[in-house]
Amino acid sequence: MDQGREAAVDKTEPAQARQADGPRGNGAPASAPAMTATDSGVGGGSVVSAPTAAPELSAMTGRFGVLGRILARLAFHRIRVDEAAVERVRALGRQGSVVYVLHQRSVIDYLMVNVVFLREGLPLPQFASGISALWSRPLGDILRHLRQRLRGLGRYSRQIRDARNQDRCVEFVHQGRPVLVFMGGPQQRRWGRRSREATRDATEYLRGIVHSLGSRDTQVYLVPIAIFRGAGLPKREARPLAPFYIVREMPGEVKRLLAYLWNRRETVMTLGNEISVQSFIDEHRSGGEEQVVNRLTRELHGFLYNEERVVWGPPLRPRAVVRDAVLSGGEMAEMVQALARERRVPEEKIWKEAENAFEEMAANFDGLYFGVLASVFRVIWARIFSGLEIIGFEKVLTCLRQHPVVLVPCHRSHFDYLILSFIFHERFLSPLHIAAGINLSFWPLGSLFRGAGAFFIRRSFGDNPLYKLVFKNYLTFLIREGYTQEFFIEGGRTRSGKMLTPKLGMLSAVVNAFTLGVRDELYLVPVSIHYGRIVEEESYRREIVGEEKERESLRGLLRAASVLRQRYGTAYVTFADPISLNDALGANKDRFLTHGGDPDVEAEKRRFIQKLGFRLLREVNGVAVAGATSVSATALLSAPRAALRVEDFLRSTALLADLLRSQGVRFTASLERNVGSRFQESLAWLGDQGLVQHLTEADIDLLYVPPDKRINLDFYKNNVIHFFLIPGLIAQALRKGERVDALEDVVRWWLDLYRWEFPLPERHELSVALGSWVEYLRAAGAIRDGQSVRDHPLLDTAAGILENFREAYQITARTLTRQRDWPLAQKTLIARIQRAFRAAQLLGEMTKPEANSVMTYANALNRFAELGYVEVAEDARGGRDQKISPGRAFGELPALSDRLRL
Repeated sequence: MDQGREAAVDKTEPAQARQADGPRGNGAPASAPAMTATDSGVGGGSVVSAPTAAPELSAMTGRFGVLGRILARLAFHRIRVDEAAVERVRALGRQGSVVYVLHQRSVIDYLMVNVVFLREGLPLPQFASGISALWSRPLGDILRHLRQRLRGLGRYSRQIRDARNQDRCVEFVHQGRPVLVFMGGPQQRRWGRRSREATRDATEYLRGIVHSLGSRDTQVYLVPIAIFRGAGLPKREARPLAPFYIVREMPGEVKRLLAYLWNRRETVMTLGNEISVQSFIDEHRSGGEEQVVNRLTRELHGFLYNEERVVWGPPLRPRAVVRDAVLSGGEMAEMVQALARERRVPEEKIWKEAENAFEEMAANFDGLYFGVLASVFRVIWARIFSGLEIIGFEKVLTCLRQHPVVLVPCHRSHFDYLILSFIFHERFLSPLHIAAGINLSFWPLGSLFRGAGAFFIRRSFGDNPLYKLVFKNYLTFLIREGYTQEFFIEGGRTRSGKMLTPKLGMLSAVVNAFTLGVRDELYLVPVSIHYGRIVEEESYRREIVGEEKERESLRGLLRAASVLRQRYGTAYVTFADPISLNDALGANKDRFLTHGGDPDVEAEKRRFIQKLGFRLLREVNGVAVAGATSVSATALLSAPRAALRVEDFLRSTALLADLLRSQGVRFTASLERNVGSRFQESLAWLGDQGLVQHLTEADIDLLYVPPDKRINLDFYKNNVIHFFLIPGLIAQALRKGERVDALEDVVRWWLDLYRWEFPLPERHELSVALGSWVEYLRAAGAIRDGQSVRDHPLLDTAAGILENFREAYQITARTLTRQRDWPLAQKTLIARIQRAFRAAQLLGEMTKPEANSVMTYANALNRFAELGYVEVAEDARGGRDQKISPGRAFGELPALSDRLRL
């Protein structure tokens, strides 16, 4: 589940299979005897080549004594390290000399690195600057080293020993043997006393290496190492257990050891990208040797700082400090004074109202609440989900090292809130600030969510200028401080399974705050979240057919405990390429700031935000994965009749899989298995869930979806419907007899009609996509000699994918033309459309029960209003209170209804 690997001590994979032979494979002399990890006391069966006697007191060892083995078992048993980074460093060890770089000199960190390197088969440093851990070695090694030390006692001064260490470091590097140096820092206490070894930073050692490479062709790689212990929340106020929770570097060895013990399951070691010293010298040679050394030092400090920023993030300030920052400033004072005069009340009352708005809104991170929520999530997740696949997260890490990031995921389940926070928590990253609806602030989960980073906002606050200003200031504070945020651009959860039309309030607030200049850069990261099966499946089905949405409450939460008795497959979280808001704005950033309030500029800003919102939707769709249930549902629901032969189902799934592959869509593991096994696994699962019935009539194998289960399957079909949008419209047009050279106009007409259903491609992209799909159909034999082969199986499959939308829009148009008692409440009108659909279904005029959806009808009415067929009363308040009346183009509705009829 985690990209970082939990390095357990009982691994049985031979280390020889994971590392090269010889001096550069493990840093030991070629003649050194092999030794098992069991002998070292660190592993169980791993074989690691290591010297029996270290040539330097500071060299890492392949053998530990009793104390070393106990420490490895207790504190370093489950240190996590990224497997890809380990393999990369192994390869570097085969190519040249590896110089590891740690931030601060520490015996405990040194031993931890020794243990992890030994387990992972990484090259062991044969020299470490100014450090040793003799007490952790076997007794024989301790006595041998003591004899060597006694012979040299008093022979050299400290300065001479320091110079000798530098020479030895350079010597080992040129021999191709790995070494370890420390960036330095304040002198440390070791077990209650001052270290006698002078604290020296890496600059002196780097200077010697750079100087010696001037006349040699030796490949030397610097590999910085960052260590983080624990996943606690770094709040400014002190807590009794804070030293054991925090992830920052600990100042003393005792505290470091306690932190490792406390966080033995929550410690991670990061191996940074290597720096080729020779290439660095060649690049900066013109500045002289000293400049090269200084630049290298800054580069290493930069990596360690950036890694700390990713994990630690900006400080989580006490709530009172945040409140003072949000409610201060001239704009807030002016707003309070103006409202006090307008309402004729004391200013203190307005200030109190502003404080209440802040308290209702703001997050209040709490390590205890966060830990409780993470623990509960682990238990629930393991019980109901098979696994979690994370794709593209490294792109987010790259941005986090430099700038604030705003995650923009799709919203299909309440689990979405938790899953991204859990990913960050498991990787020891600074926690997320999550924009959530005020409906989730119910007892007792509201406090838990708030403690885990949720901030709650009202669905609408355009008529409350004070609340609006508090929210603006709070969001500006989050961006200025550099916190990672998350909001759902769809507003609420999708009940239909496809992306909803973007709600631009949060995006507009982010853009407005950024244009104030509080940060130089901010990244928006679209995120797709895919579930093998959705937990809220049944509640979504009820809402789609028109039942009232149940308000979130503790009672509802307790009833939802039944989900723990089921399994919901594997979840996939895919991160798209980050979008630079600074680049997206370009010259508009200054224009929007300096000309704010100008009507033309404000209109231009709204267009920019709308365009950006749809871009985010397309990016989310673009990285979505395709699952077996989605492909199966698409094949079943796209069939022209309620039942289909098994062989027709298998043919359709194969064609759909080919359509997905042609677009480079990532398949889930389940879909890969089912494509190879003729969807036997998927059909068995759908049958067990009651979503499909397998019938045998007259020796014909049939698959039948019960009418009341088609809406359930439609959710999964809609997870991937955007991949079939253009080919589906082309196939529909060709089956209707449209000419190939007229396809672009026809497809554009349908896309324009479905503007409320799908995030549409840019106009220039559509022409390219249409040409590509026509060529695909030609290659498949569906278009021949400029004419469509109307009974081709590919056209049969693709033409039915969007049929439910056509039926929904057609019955909406037809029902509107028959109304006489205007105006009508939207809720009343949709109920009449539903009844009209059921009547048409009985007459055989409508064949897709899933088309009878209140969500699709609402989208159709919104689009008809834009086209002038109907209009919404100006004094309407919210969606369900809207009053629908005939529009200026109402008389054209019969013609539209005829065009929508097959």
